[in-house]
Amino acid sequence: MQFIGCELELTDQRQREDVVKFLSRRNPHPVLVLNTCQRLECFGFDIPEHDARWRVTARWDARSAFERMARIAAGLESRIVGELEVLGQVRTAYKLFREAANGQENVLDRVFQDALALGREARRVSEVDRNLTSLSALAANALMKRIPATASVAVVGAGSLASSVARYLNKRGNHPVRVASRCPDNAYTLALELGGFSTALDELDHLLEGVSGIISATAAPHALIFPHHLERAARPLTIVDMGEPPDCDEGVRDLPGVTYISLLDIERKAHINTEDRIQRAQVAAQIIRDGASSWTMRG
Repeated sequence: MQFIGCELELTDQRQREDVVKFLSRRNPHPVLVLNTCQRLECFGFDIPEHDARWRVTARWDARSAFERMARIAAGLESRIVGELEVLGQVRTAYKLFREAANGQENVLDRVFQDALALGREARRVSEVDRNLTSLSALAANALMKRIPATASVAVVGAGSLASSVARYLNKRGNHPVRVASRCPDNAYTLALELGGFSTALDELDHLLEGVSGIISATAAPHALIFPHHLERAARPLTIVDMGEPPDCDEGVRDLPGVTYISLLDIERKAHINTEDRIQRAQVAAQIIRDGASSWTMRG
């Protein structure tokens, strides 16, 4: 068997969580699955490339897959170069893999450890994330500046980014948090952690009733929030839409009393294209190239 990496495109986005669980926990060959708003990539041995649920849009051999994992961990494959959110996403992916492997040390585990260590080293030496504020902090602060101190907030999505924003709101503010997600178990777990409640995506009218703020961050390929969902939401209402493509229908953005903040608006605040960060990213990329070229899979 050969170590490879693949980027997958799902034929039905509603199956996303099921596909992630299937690949992460596949016996006897679990793989590491990186599931973010921007990508669904998996790394490991014996990855099935032909399945009715997905098609492979990119494939990397062992050396290239190792380098890509390190680049992702360093934030070099993110929309905001060096962003911090991806570290949590990588840790979550690695945790799921370790659970499926029952914590046993094996060749694949050492590959992941080596790649993630190289990514961390590239971050440390290049300081590519120097003075960079996380997307979750920027999104949460943008919302908190515009809503009353104890106003209720709805979080649509329960992935890494949405969870980070919700935890930031819970830690820095006094906002009751409600959660909805395509995966009810994830929504329930996050809501339980934050002392709030959860519901399914098909109950958004109930979730959004009376809220003054909405954070949305899902991987849905189409809009989830429409004007009729907001009829019983408070006014003024602030929506921070971190979805790509946007989670809100265009009609939502022009509603009276609604302030709409897009992912692009948040990214502008991160000053993503500074010359300094570009230079630091080049240093990080060279560290990873050098590390990948000398890397040898340990048996």
